[in-house]
Formats: sequence, C-alpha cells, structure tokens
Amino acid sequence: MAFAQNIRIDLTYKGTGFRGFAENPGVRTVEGELRSALQQVLGQSVDLAVAGRTDAGVHALGQVVSFRIDGAEVDSERLRNSLNRLCGPDIQIREIREVDTDFDARFTAVQRLYRYNLLNSLIADPLLSDIEWHIKEPLDVEEMNRTAQRFLGEHDFTSFCRRPKGQTGASLVRTIHHAQWHPRPQQRIEFEIAANAFCHQMVRSIVGFCVSVGAHKRPAHDVEAVLNARDRSSAAPIAPPHGLTLIHVTYP
Repeated sequence: MAFAQNIRIDLTYKGTGFRGFAENPGVRTVEGELRSALQQVLGQSVDLAVAGRTDAGVHALGQVVSFRIDGAEVDSERLRNSLNRLCGPDIQIREIREVDTDFDARFTAVQRLYRYNLLNSLIADPLLSDIEWHIKEPLDVEEMNRTAQRFLGEHDFTSFCRRPKGQTGASLVRTIHHAQWHPRPQQRIEFEIAANAFCHQMVRSIVGFCVSVGAHKRPAHDVEAVLNARDRSSAAPIAPPHGLTLIHVTYP
C-alpha cells in the first residue's frame, strides 16, 4: 500500500572535500552527494530540509536532514546501509527514522551547538591540520572567555554575519544560549557555542573576534560597540572554516 512518510536522517561528515552542504552545480557538496544517493536507492527525487547549511570545509557530527516520500514504506536499516556504501567514507549516516508529519529539520530545531578547535602552539599538527586552526602566538583564554560572555543573549548580529544574497531585509537577530572556551591537553583550545540559530559565518566571526582579544589586539569591551555598529567591516577577520564542527541539533 502506497502512503506518505516523513523521514529524518542523522548524519556526520568531514567537510574538507566539500564546497559546503548546500547543493551547487559543478562542485562537490554534501547535499548533492546525499540527494544523488537517495535518488539512486529510492528511485525518486526528494527535497531535503537541513538543520544547518554548513560552509565549505566545515564538518558535522550531528547534522540532521528530513524529507517526505510517497510510496512503499522505507526500510530504515537497509536505506542507511545503502547510503553509507554510496556516500562513504566522507559522509556517514548514523540513524534513519520516520517522524511526525510536522517535523522539519530546519524549522523544528530550537538550538544548534557548534564547536571550534584551535591548536595554540609553535608547531602545527599535520595529522589534524584539516580540523583545527593553528595559531602560533600565545592566546589569553581568560580574556577570550570574558569576550564570549558578552555575546550571550539576544542581539542583532549584522556585524558578525555575511548577509545572504537577495535577503537585504532579513533579520539577523539571534539568541546565544551558551559560549565558552575550554583549555584542552596538548596546547589545544576548544570553543563551544549554542544558539537558537546562526546566520552565515556568524560562529567563525565570533571565533575570530575572540582570538583577536586573546592575542591582545583589541579589548573585550569592543563587543558592544561592534554589535551596535551593525557594520560587517567593524568585526575582526573571520576564523577559517576547517576548525568548525556542527555538534548537535536540539528539537522539542
């Protein structure tokens, strides 16, 4: 018996070889590879909704997509195995399940959690160079945390976002729930930030700003002035994409 299903896919991927998540003709993307594999296995095209449209070089441990399909009931385990075979090793499906008809990977999400990895040492680590930002100059983690705390709450993040083309009137107001830098072993520093949503390049811009403060190139109290300026040029240069990973998406 034919019927409609709403399917949720939880996946992980290494973004090094992709030009971001969103499908883009002529370049390799996560969505392009996943959609192609789904069409091959299911025999029909699907429209994917995604929790976070990660940029080129950005990774994901807890990305979520959803799509609707008409036809025979989807065998979740068989579909997962087929997709992993077709999309691996750079993309791996963790779980596939049917969800309520009103679930949407993007619009139902209430929080996204990202992590940014830094190596703060004289010598880079070639084995991890594609998943962490190497910075030679010493960084003041306490100052970076004082800076991060100033971003908490609801703000207009125009100064920290790249506005999407054709969306000049779109709101860039976001609410940050958590922002914390953590010293880790072997001269590594880890940043975790959670918000209801993020605009384009927002996390990388905040990381870049915090690093500038940690390197004593600007004071932490500049945060308020830059937020109020609503001017992209007033923020520090953004951090490179390869240190960033989407960790988890929270749903009600």
